[in-house]
Amino acid sequence: MPARPSGPARRSLAGLVTLTLASGTVALATAPAGAVEPASPAATQLRTADLPPQEPGVTLRTYDLRQGIDELCRLKDGQTPNVDKLMPTIDWTEASQFGLEDHFLTHVVGNVHAPEDGEYTFRLTSDDGSRLSIGDEVVVDNDGLHGEESVDGTVTLTAGAHPLFVEFFEDAYGQVLRLEWMPPGASEFTVVPQEALSTEAGVVRVTAPGTKYCEGAEDTAGDGLPLDAVHPGYDLTDLRPEGFEPMVSGMDWTADGDLVVATSGSVSPGGWVEDPEPGELFVLDQVTGETSAEEVTATKIATDLFNPMGVAVIDDSIFVTERDALTELTDPDGDGFYDQRSTVAEWPFGGNFHEFAFGLLHDEDHFYVNLSVAINNGGATTDPQLAENRGTSITVDRETGEIDYVAGGLRTPNGMTFGPENELFVMDNQGAWLPSSKLVHVEQDRFFNHYTNPDGPFDDQPVTQPALWIPQNEIGNSPSEPVQLSEGQFAGQLLFGDVTYGGLQRGFLEKVDGEFQGAVFRHTAGLEAGVNRTVIGPDGAVYVGGIGEAGNWSEPNKLRYGLQKLTPNGQESFDMLEMRVQEGGFEIEYNQPLSDETVAKIADDAGQAYRVDQWRYVPTQQYGGPKIDEEVLHVSDATVSEDRTTVSLAVDGLKPGRVVHLRSPRPFSDAEGRELWNTEAWYTLNSLPGYVAPADRGYYEAEESVLLGSAGLDSEHSGYSGSGFVDGIQSPGAGVSFTVEADAAGTQPVNLRYANGPNPFEGDKSISVLVNGTEVDPWVLPSTGDWKTWDFVTRDLDLREGANTITLRFDEGDDGNVNLDVLSIGESPDLCTATEPDAGYTALFDGTLATFDDWRLAGAGSFGRQDDCTLKTQGGMGLLWHTDELEGSYSLQLDWKLVKDDNGGVFVGFPDPGNDPWVAVDQGYEIQIDASDEADRTTGAIYTFQGADPEAVEEALNPVPEWNSYDIRVVGDTIRIFLNGVLVNDFVSTDPARDLSRGFLGIQNHGGGETVSYRDIQVKPLGDLAVTATAEVRCEAESAVLDVHASNTETDVAVDLTIDTPLGSRTVEGVEPGASVTESFAADAAELAAGTVQVTAGGDKRTLVVEASYDAADCTVGLPAEVRAKLAPPKVKAGKDTKVMVWVSGAEGDPVPTGTVRVTLGDEVVTTELGEGPAKVKVPTSGLTDGVHTVTVEYLGDSVYGATSTTADLTVR
Repeated sequence: MPARPSGPARRSLAGLVTLTLASGTVALATAPAGAVEPASPAATQLRTADLPPQEPGVTLRTYDLRQGIDELCRLKDGQTPNVDKLMPTIDWTEASQFGLEDHFLTHVVGNVHAPEDGEYTFRLTSDDGSRLSIGDEVVVDNDGLHGEESVDGTVTLTAGAHPLFVEFFEDAYGQVLRLEWMPPGASEFTVVPQEALSTEAGVVRVTAPGTKYCEGAEDTAGDGLPLDAVHPGYDLTDLRPEGFEPMVSGMDWTADGDLVVATSGSVSPGGWVEDPEPGELFVLDQVTGETSAEEVTATKIATDLFNPMGVAVIDDSIFVTERDALTELTDPDGDGFYDQRSTVAEWPFGGNFHEFAFGLLHDEDHFYVNLSVAINNGGATTDPQLAENRGTSITVDRETGEIDYVAGGLRTPNGMTFGPENELFVMDNQGAWLPSSKLVHVEQDRFFNHYTNPDGPFDDQPVTQPALWIPQNEIGNSPSEPVQLSEGQFAGQLLFGDVTYGGLQRGFLEKVDGEFQGAVFRHTAGLEAGVNRTVIGPDGAVYVGGIGEAGNWSEPNKLRYGLQKLTPNGQESFDMLEMRVQEGGFEIEYNQPLSDETVAKIADDAGQAYRVDQWRYVPTQQYGGPKIDEEVLHVSDATVSEDRTTVSLAVDGLKPGRVVHLRSPRPFSDAEGRELWNTEAWYTLNSLPGYVAPADRGYYEAEESVLLGSAGLDSEHSGYSGSGFVDGIQSPGAGVSFTVEADAAGTQPVNLRYANGPNPFEGDKSISVLVNGTEVDPWVLPSTGDWKTWDFVTRDLDLREGANTITLRFDEGDDGNVNLDVLSIGESPDLCTATEPDAGYTALFDGTLATFDDWRLAGAGSFGRQDDCTLKTQGGMGLLWHTDELEGSYSLQLDWKLVKDDNGGVFVGFPDPGNDPWVAVDQGYEIQIDASDEADRTTGAIYTFQGADPEAVEEALNPVPEWNSYDIRVVGDTIRIFLNGVLVNDFVSTDPARDLSRGFLGIQNHGGGETVSYRDIQVKPLGDLAVTATAEVRCEAESAVLDVHASNTETDVAVDLTIDTPLGSRTVEGVEPGASVTESFAADAAELAAGTVQVTAGGDKRTLVVEASYDAADCTVGLPAEVRAKLAPPKVKAGKDTKVMVWVSGAEGDPVPTGTVRVTLGDEVVTTELGEGPAKVKVPTSGLTDGVHTVTVEYLGDSVYGATSTTADLTVR
């Protein structure tokens, strides 16, 4: 192992020049991430002495945007690049040189060295856009989407070094960036040579995977961007006396109120450094209360410490955690220098540059320390570890020095605190098995997911989820020591700093289902350096110690050391206090009442006042990790409390196991007009009240299991469940481990969904199975033919009640080389049950994996079935098409949803595409899904052929991210598009190359970064319209009347009816589904011969003609009939009904009268048909005044009897 430093004279870290503020040359060669102009003017020569040590070439940093880009953008601050490397020149034409293929932004930083004074012409060639700045002058602007193009620019330079900054973006289809020059006296352009370029030497090149983000038009500090100033509730005080430049690694207080500061000495995330600087201790007086840097005195009290990362002052001793031991320092001779050392405890140390001991907390019995793991240069976890039991949280007995291991699975646990309920919380940093940094709640035997080889003491324990995720590049990069506030409006909450993101963040914790979870808020910025240590002083101020290093392991454009304090000043601010989860949403509490304008904004559109998205992280053995399953959520309701300090949000689609990001964009003010200091919160939603997760129903996604060995996540092959599947099971040790729950002990059916394609051979393949660590018979998985075909296999396994582990692993003798999708427990392998199709329709996708299996993907990307039983796109461009061909006319119905302004579509009428999605584009028609584009390329359009009716679309369209429905009706050469029941497009095909009479249908995944969801896909053949008709003749006042009755028995199509009779024609428009009409035609004669009527129905581009016949009738006055009427009762209260009983009779021996009786009372007319006995007619009296009213009773006659009538009096009172 490296020897302990022996106390050399103080030197710069890692051989780099530590620059003073007075020199004005701090980080001159390093442009801030996203900056357009470097800091120094191009015409000003940089003195070599002012530059940090240089090496030839430039620094290239590439940022993965993962979505289309058409011009250069400014990156949001605080983001770590995906690629950071030294390059000799700027002449790059291959993706491997940039580190990415498409959709990225590259920054090139360094210095250009002019050999002499004069005019220099630079040529910047790029595909796509680029920009060259020298000093603060933009020399060449070659921005925009274009192929390989060159632009020249001229600048006057003095001989010497000048800051150089090149910005470049690549959208798609090839990448080129080349910088050439023509110095004074030259006649042609040449690539700027390596000897004319330099960049800072020996720097740390920290990288992190995942999507990076550009600033938006609405983004401002604290609202979409990091804060850039000190919180108004604090006064900032510098505490460093002149010449004191501490890289702070620990702070604690003496009994007299003096501050003890530990400095780290030479530490580097990039490895050991030569001639290292020792760690030291200083005591500072006059730091509390009203003070200034000029009043503070810093006195060195100890040196030769081995990178101490924690300090504790107890009585007359000072304890420090060095890399390999806990050391007690004392001053027995009282000279003020703590040169007496004794070892309290030693722990395993393998000599790796990343093996630190972080702390230091203590109580009456123990010290608390965290041990980081060994890593390789670049960040990968060293395999095997050089020392045992690293990555652990330990206690040290204060009397005996005995070490006890408390918890494991940590990586870089840079800080700890006693938090709510006096529980222990530890901050860990992103890396292998840590897709993002996190705060964890330490309890005995817990494991936090960082695996090592050999196994740590707790690697066999279930993974404990973090109390807080600190989303990488959004609110943290290298978070540091947390501290709990005990006073003020944020009492009980945590503050923690960040070395590279900078400033202080605030953490709120609450207990849900017995475990801590909560939200992170931005708190303050404006500090002189990235924050490594934070403590609360005896005066109630927040003391922050800074640290940093050359490269990108420091807050951009800040010092690499620092010591300041933030003193509460009583000034009011407008902040989110807490974000608490509740069933179906959150409760947001503010420290001030909301303004009228803000309340109105929330009431007008809660979904615009609050924007919410969520994602999850999947730990893998690779460094860091991207967000998984990102989705925008809809705030469906918001209720403001009576005192206007609390807003209750209903958020659709929340899922546990996610990070939920909430933003309330400005303007968002309080009652005094103050804007919200920080508009964003990141909530770690481990548990959601009222939610039943798939795992609680016995359904376990492989991509959410623990990955083993070379196993990895993928979504390359469509048809999977969830967000992807596990692949890479290609070498011994690779596999997955599921933790499953069994309701009772005993044999259980266990179902496995998998794909077994033809590589490296076609046929059955075996994989080992371990249940609770015990190996059982291997699982033999039959071939599925290809990698896009998935199947279930089922076997019985003996499980114990409660938690069980089922491990599927490629062991020696196995075949492996299968992809694993999901494991389920129980008789039904699938999570989802089929939705019932509408009447007449056949389900093509009903939410089940069984119907999903009937679809195939052509092209790139994939589709996955989600736990809400919908389909979601991934990447592209591809086409998911159903394997059943359709013929003739049909109605295709489906629902779709966007989460932002993305692109998708529905294709109809194309031939079998095989694996080529362009077949559908070139030979079918696409019904577009896109919120904004050209008129013929937005939602409802027939893509590039005919735009939708914009007014109809605006009326019908539900906003993002709500569901919308399409009913696509293909009839002959016509396509009609109904959006949420509203006709938005009526298109007639005239292209002979596109045949709508037969073909397939499909849905589109358009490309990377674009997400569309689909559900409930069903189809119905459209044959003849369903319309019926009848006709009959009746007599009315000795006149024949022909009644035609027509019914629309369609379920979803309105029709127009044209009725043709010998007595005339009539058209009734818009007869709704299920409705009927009756039209009467008078013959103006007593007799009407038998005949036929014709009813023509038209609708949905279809026509139907039906006929109905009727018998002859003679309405000549026949035998007389007698009509008698009786009112029951004859007197009623106003508003009460009366009943009229009617008898119609003929002479003795004549036929019994038949036909219609009509009763009239005021404006009320009621008819009934004669039957056996008297006709009974109920007549309402509503609207009649008090008094006597005449009731008229008419018999309308039949083919034997003539019409007649009578009256009766009704009294209303």
